[in-house]
Amino acid sequence: MRYVVGPVAELPPGSSTIVYPDKVKSGVGVFNVDGEFFALKNTCPHMGGPLCRGRIRGTTAGALPADCQPEVRWVRQGEIVSCPWHHWEFDIKTGRTIFESRQKVRSYPVSVETAEELERLKSGVETVPVSVEGATIVLEV
Repeated sequence: MRYVVGPVAELPPGSSTIVYPDKVKSGVGVFNVDGEFFALKNTCPHMGGPLCRGRIRGTTAGALPADCQPEVRWVRQGEIVSCPWHHWEFDIKTGRTIFESRQKVRSYPVSVETAEELERLKSGVETVPVSVEGATIVLEV
């Protein structure tokens, strides 16, 4: 099943939205990470919290620079979502926890379709696109 999320212009980089396709009662979070779109089920596998309502952020990583003085750096800004209930963190691009665990959030394919492609999909008739004036985000559930 395909679900039209909305125009690309309405979901700029760093933002997200939650949509409610019929097949996914809890909703699906759609994220724009630096111009790429990703979708995760809006349910944290830890205790069922509304994952996609959490903060979008980065995470920390250890580093050992040339001077051998260990340091902690902030990395992957905008690629991590933190569940608002217990702050479990998940990689938006893969749905995996950022700590070692077998827990994973279901992810869904997302595509960006031109207006002409979207009309062709709706009608079932193959057409040849002539120009692109806008684009729409489409979620596959």
